[in-house]
Amino acid sequence: MASTFRNRFLANREVRVASVSEDEVLLLWRALMAYRSGSRPACRATGKPRRSPCPLHDQCPRWSGPDDYLAIMEETPEQTERRRAAWPCTRLGDLLSPELRRIGPG
Repeated sequence: MASTFRNRFLANREVRVASVSEDEVLLLWRALMAYRSGSRPACRATGKPRRSPCPLHDQCPRWSGPDDYLAIMEETPEQTERRRAAWPCTRLGDLLSPELRRIGPG
């Protein structure tokens, strides 16, 4: 009986999610791309012990593979695109689009 009450309670509860505008999504996408780009990306680990401000750094294959800045000079565009597609920030950037209006469930 307790689970029935709980299910009714959850069914009647309004789920609130954040709303974002097209401009906000574009700004977030630009910030993400700038953060991870260039010859000295902000997400790389520095110092002793080596630490990165990026929460995705430990799972990112970028840092165990070839240096991106040098690799793009020797790879085809398709190879570069395939290699970068494995980076968590690339996958996150691909999810961000002007059509994204809600962040959260559903």
